[in-house]
Amino acid sequence: MAGPGTVCGEAEAANGSLAAVAVRRGRADCAEAVRVLRAYYRPGTPKQGSAGVATVAGWECVSNTAAESMRTGRLTSCRKGGTTIVADVIP
Repeated sequence: MAGPGTVCGEAEAANGSLAAVAVRRGRADCAEAVRVLRAYYRPGTPKQGSAGVATVAGWECVSNTAAESMRTGRLTSCRKGGTTIVADVIP
């Protein structure tokens, strides 16, 4: 189990760019974190609204707007219990 600040791997974001998958809060299995975000970005994963809200393997995921992602570097956050995993822009 990885703790906050651990970069677990990469996932291809919806725009085709690579994103760094990391643990933001709590503890998460790195392989699961990468799987969840890769599944979230699959075109066939149903998402709701402009924020792309989706539940993937029990994780509640939401994406920032393009403008917010450019400003913060954060593409997507997923929460399950007290744990948050994120996909961030790779500079």
